[in-house]
Amino acid sequence: MKMKTAQRLMKTVSVIRAISFDITGTLIDHQESIAETYARCAQLTLTDPPSAEEMQPAFRRAFKEASKNEPYFGYPGNEREWWKYTVRLCLEYTGKIDINEDEFNRYFYRVYQHFGSPKGYTVLPQVRECLKFLSEKGLLLGVTSNTPHRTIDTTLPMLDLSKYFDFFVCTADLGAEKPEPEIFNRTLFEVQTLLNDFTIQPHQILHIGDSLVADYCGARAAGFSALYLNRGEKSITFQDWLVAPTYPGKSNEDIHEHTIHEISQVVSFFNHREK
Repeated sequence: MKMKTAQRLMKTVSVIRAISFDITGTLIDHQESIAETYARCAQLTLTDPPSAEEMQPAFRRAFKEASKNEPYFGYPGNEREWWKYTVRLCLEYTGKIDINEDEFNRYFYRVYQHFGSPKGYTVLPQVRECLKFLSEKGLLLGVTSNTPHRTIDTTLPMLDLSKYFDFFVCTADLGAEKPEPEIFNRTLFEVQTLLNDFTIQPHQILHIGDSLVADYCGARAAGFSALYLNRGEKSITFQDWLVAPTYPGKSNEDIHEHTIHEISQVVSFFNHREK
């Protein structure tokens, strides 16, 4: 990391009162692709199961359509029914439109239960060590995530991660998602309330996530400090740049200077702050 970048990040962390994390892709990930899971469950329950190759575009289309028709996981309605609707759409988009109700229910139960079990997820490298370190330093930690309730209520406790967090902000609770400012405003309110200090400003909260658009640019547009976690060193596309929220100082240089490639780098920044 260049000296200029390191110095700027050290200046950032010196004022931080709380840290907010994205969840999927930042702290945890699926053990296999969603398409692979859907296809494997289909092999167990359907008489004419679609392949993972068929499932991949079908799921993307179904998720996009369900999110448009019933945004924010059906907020404020029944989240489980939203997933049922999405899974049925997915099957229809693979051409499976003649599945009877009993067969579909058996399939849906397999899929839904998988994502409520430890087999569905893996904790990403260095995450436990990072959260433990930051928690022991007395920093207020939480999550700000475009996730359904089940990620907060079931997945994080099941993976023994919820113990590190003081606040939980998710799309299904608010009817808002990153990069929309409302979800970051809720995080600010949670931090101010928990610390009993309503003078805390957005820039005193650091948000860390793996989406340039939703996490980094969304947080910066809301006034937060932010780090873009780019583990795979993905290239920034022109489309990302176009759709990403604007914030003061937005530039390729700014993004580069606030990009990390391993979550352990956060430990280094806050370790240095105390010296």
